[in-house]
Order: sequence, then C-alpha cells, then structure tokens
Amino acid sequence: DIPTWNYDGSSTGQASGHYSEIFLQPVKFVRDPFRGGDNILCLCETLNAKTMKPIDTNKRAPAREVFEAKQVVDEETWYGIEQEYTLLTADNRTPLGWPTNGFPAPQGPYYCSVGTNVAYGRHIAEAHYRACLYAELDISGINAEVMPGQWEFQIGPSTGID
Repeated sequence: DIPTWNYDGSSTGQASGHYSEIFLQPVKFVRDPFRGGDNILCLCETLNAKTMKPIDTNKRAPAREVFEAKQVVDEETWYGIEQEYTLLTADNRTPLGWPTNGFPAPQGPYYCSVGTNVAYGRHIAEAHYRACLYAELDISGINAEVMPGQWEFQIGPSTGID
C-alpha cells in the first residue's frame, strides 16, 4: 500500500494561503521508466484535506464517478485519449524545427511524417513511447502532427478508468 501524502496547494495555485493543505490519494502506480529497478510512479487524486473531497483541478474524480455508475459498469466501456504536444528549442518559445527567424514551409509534409528533414524530435517522441511501454501503460501509438516539432500520442483503448 502507498500511503496518502500532502502538500501546500497555495504553492501550485490549487488552494488559498489561509488553508492550503492538499491530500494526495494514490489510485494507480506503474513501473518507473526513468529510474528503473523497484521504483514506481504513482498517480494520485488531489483532495481538500479538511473535507477529503476532490479539489476543482482533480478531473479524474468526475470521470471516476461516470465509470463507476451502474449503467456504465454493466457495459464493457472502452476509453481512449490522445494528447498533442509541441517540442520547443532552448529559447522556450520556438517550436523544434522552425527557422530561427520566420516560419516553416506549409504544413503538408509534416503530418505523420518520416525523415529527419520533416520529423523534428522523433527521437524524443520515440523515447516517450518506450517509457510508456516500460511503465505498462496502454499506449497505442504516436504520430507527428501538422506543425514541425508537434507530436501526438494515443492511450487506449482501455477498459474502465484504469
């Protein structure tokens, strides 16, 4: 069992300064792909320490309520998500693969691209994919998106909210 933990939510904008204790309630753990060995990564729900109710930024809690509803439990519910992200250069504002002064060529050659001249950051996207596989997450794919340095990954299908 992983114990509950707490932190100061005022430091993260999740609570006011007059009462800022936020509880972390472990809900799932996976193998840590970064440190390996017996290390784990733990997914937690965030709770108000006074009420033990989910805080506003806890988006998993309402999803859990849906997945635990009888009419949903009685079915074999499949769930999937995709997340897009953009890799940036060291200046923290220019997307990877963009020219230093200006804009890249039109988007046609980048979507689902192959090749070092159009698939900027593939080594990072593939390292992320391998980390998800190591952690035994239900990752089902990655692809380059319409803009240089933009990628997407897909999780699922998964059953329930796991």
